[in-house]
Amino acid sequence: MSRSSPDPIRVLHVDDDPEYAGLDAAVEAADESLAVEAVADAEAGLERLADGGFDCVVSEYDLAGRDGVAFLDAVRADHPDLPFVLFTGEGSEAVASEAVSAGVTEYVRKGVDADGPTELAARIEAAVESALAERERRRRLEAIDAAREGIAIIEEDGTFSYVNDEYADLYGYDPEEMVGESFEITYPDGALETVRADVMPAVEGTGFWRGETTGLRADGTTFVEDHTLTKTEGERLVCSVFDKTDRGGHEDAIEGIHTTVRGLMEATTFEGVAETLVRAVRDVVGLPNSAVHRYDEDAEALVPVAWTDEGEQLLGEVPSIPRDEGLAWEVFEAGERRVYDDVSTVPGRFAEDTPIRSELILPLGDHGVLLAGSSEPEAFDQVDVTLAGTLAVHATTALDGIRSERELRAEREALERQNERLERLAGIVSHDLRNPLTVAKGRLELIADDSDDEHVAAIDRAHERMETLIEDLLALAREGEGATDPEPVDLAAAARECWDHVETGEATLVVDAASTVRADPGRLQQLLENCVRNAVDHGGGDVTVTVGDCEGGFYVADDGPGIPEGERERVFEAGYSNADGGTGLGLNIVAGIAESHGWDVAVRESEGGGARFEFTDVETV
Repeated sequence: MSRSSPDPIRVLHVDDDPEYAGLDAAVEAADESLAVEAVADAEAGLERLADGGFDCVVSEYDLAGRDGVAFLDAVRADHPDLPFVLFTGEGSEAVASEAVSAGVTEYVRKGVDADGPTELAARIEAAVESALAERERRRRLEAIDAAREGIAIIEEDGTFSYVNDEYADLYGYDPEEMVGESFEITYPDGALETVRADVMPAVEGTGFWRGETTGLRADGTTFVEDHTLTKTEGERLVCSVFDKTDRGGHEDAIEGIHTTVRGLMEATTFEGVAETLVRAVRDVVGLPNSAVHRYDEDAEALVPVAWTDEGEQLLGEVPSIPRDEGLAWEVFEAGERRVYDDVSTVPGRFAEDTPIRSELILPLGDHGVLLAGSSEPEAFDQVDVTLAGTLAVHATTALDGIRSERELRAEREALERQNERLERLAGIVSHDLRNPLTVAKGRLELIADDSDDEHVAAIDRAHERMETLIEDLLALAREGEGATDPEPVDLAAAARECWDHVETGEATLVVDAASTVRADPGRLQQLLENCVRNAVDHGGGDVTVTVGDCEGGFYVADDGPGIPEGERERVFEAGYSNADGGTGLGLNIVAGIAESHGWDVAVRESEGGGARFEFTDVETV
């Protein structure tokens, strides 16, 4: 989740080390969305936090008066959710363990984990984003709690990750007893077979199912349940249940809710969800004056998207609600519904002379709000609030799904454009660069026949480096193709074949592999060749390269000089190389090929003291 506010992230930096006196300005310059204020000790930090307005704390561990963990405890006492980054020169495992145990958001060592203001700024922003996402998650769960309908969230593996009190009560459990358990505990054997054979395939195919099932309580008794399942992002299921034997005379309303849920899930735009929602609030709940306002980041306002004719007749033009104005904005930011029996007496209302007396305001996550009003005071009873709250929860789920689909579509389109650019790059590299290079190499051969000039050898080496660079660039461009055609590949045979395609000089190949892996043969060949070339380039002409099996996959190791522990993550970065004439692309391509197969790759020290590249999560045959 990204921040919707245009205001900068306000950071309080607590550090008495003069060496870092200029860090704050550098962090702001690295990320214009940050505004950093510095103080020298913990007491001054607590005083500034008491004034409010900060989004994150960055603190040294070694502070005068109290250490960073004690400072964290003091901060947590009044600001339990405020992100806290311990940015310290104290790098012992004991300090790290103490910080993590105390609940620090991030533990960052100066000059090691965050070497420079850009990376520190990224860590700060990530901590704030994570805190916002967790806050939004809690808001949504609180909205489900308020719905008074039995609602649960079922993960892809079939276990409950959340149930509200009403859902647990239906089955005779406490909510915490159900979380982590399989949804199958709520069905007797016969009904469970029906769910597996009929219900789950329907949900998988259409994203929605509604009908009657037999529920099983903890005491062994059963009941007929009116049941709705909706698939949302991440393959989760939102499950809502009513006890058909205990509907309290609201049969028509509950039937209308289930019909509405399907309409919400079938909508493909915010406007479609909003229009379905206001119709349902009018026709199902019986509240004729309602509107849905969407949060518009550019306008910095809650902008009306859909409303009933009755609401427009009562209010005239349905207004936008600017940031920090009115009760609706308070509900949107707090994520908690509010019911007013007579809003005309409530301070902070948007319009002083409003004709609205009773008002119900429900949050729709970070998307906007639903408002329902009446010109009569005390117009809403508990049933109205419960039914409208249930609709709001399902509308929020539908809007989450639409946003996820939109983001996925944008990512696909961006990837397609990127692949088109890479294809053009590959054409330029393979034709416009390789052709003149071939001409230059041919002319150089003619000169070399008649000259022993040392400059000829230098030009020849430059040509060879250009040839290597072209091959790596072409490989990098092809990386967008992914591992499109995996098939069983004999790892030992692939290793021997790649050895024949690389200039290895006096180097030695040892094959200790007996596995057959599922891989794209061409991409695996390229991965092995790049690993071998890297070993020869860094280990010299007499290096020994070993390709073998390991737990979960395979490895490529050498007995060369190895890779220092502090550089092992960086070797996969594009452009990183410590070899003369290296392009810095070979291992970046290796990492990309591994990722396209779904493999993990790690760098370790080999038995001979050199580098060992391990590829795991590899499917073997």
